[in-house]
Amino acid sequence: MRVTQVSNVSNRKFAVCPNVVENKNKTYINKNINPSDTVVFEGKLHLKQYNPAYRFCMKLFERSQIASRRRFSPPIAELKGKINEIQIPLTGRRKITAYDINPDNTDKYIIFFHGTSQNISNCQQIYNEFLKSKYAVLAPEYSGFGKNKTRMADEYTLEEDIAGSIRYLKKKKIKPANIGIVGHSLGGFAATRVAEEIPQASFLILISPVNTLSYEVDNIVNNKKFKIPKLFQYIYKHYPRILNPLEKIFKTEERISKTRVPLYIIHSANDNLIPVKSSKALALKSKSLRELVILDSGGHRLDESKLKTIHEILNKI
Repeated sequence: MRVTQVSNVSNRKFAVCPNVVENKNKTYINKNINPSDTVVFEGKLHLKQYNPAYRFCMKLFERSQIASRRRFSPPIAELKGKINEIQIPLTGRRKITAYDINPDNTDKYIIFFHGTSQNISNCQQIYNEFLKSKYAVLAPEYSGFGKNKTRMADEYTLEEDIAGSIRYLKKKKIKPANIGIVGHSLGGFAATRVAEEIPQASFLILISPVNTLSYEVDNIVNNKKFKIPKLFQYIYKHYPRILNPLEKIFKTEERISKTRVPLYIIHSANDNLIPVKSSKALALKSKSLRELVILDSGGHRLDESKLKTIHEILNKI
């Protein structure tokens, strides 16, 4: 396993995928969102309403999806006239919104999955980075996020989104070997699932990826920077097994051990949302790891230092 510790990177805060409190001057707010008109998270294991872990996760995902439907970024200068917003058919009559960005009509694609509290319009700088490396971009929006219709979000809906995106590329006759896969945060799980379905893919890049949901909730609960309800803190302290059911949800660690697609992982040492130990654990499970890059700064954001690292990786592939 190759571990690259990167120091002396730029400390400028260049938020590529802004969260709900950043870059207010670069986004517009959709005020026609009813906070109660949202989806709830259940995952593969349907947890009981009285389980505090369920209620806690439900709130996290509820806020994430509301945020994703409120903040949309206008086209950046480099992508004006290049973004083709499409509808990808799923099962039945359902569809999801996606960006197909291919100004040079290339047959090489990167499929990108964003993190929580975001939508596909918030990640345009990384799309531009992909274009610089001569790749087209397919950026699917998760069901219940962004402009998509409100629906219950769980691992099943994510599987449908992934399957629809793969069918779309197959219909365009894109060869598996010409497909790269990139995921940020929660998108790391989706990216790993695509790598399972396309074992001939060129590469898999995970940026600050999630591990299991229980792993990440445990990180949040034990992080003093987050305001966790005292009742949940008390219950978790005395009954830590309440997180056990969450181990079955978004289990990236289990998935990553099965893929043979060349893997690159990027993480910042000062990430307070998903600590770097998450990526280190995933790296140890992988049988196809090429490099684990640990940056000094950048936090959880897709900042300039991560963009530079992605550019370097793409140039090596």
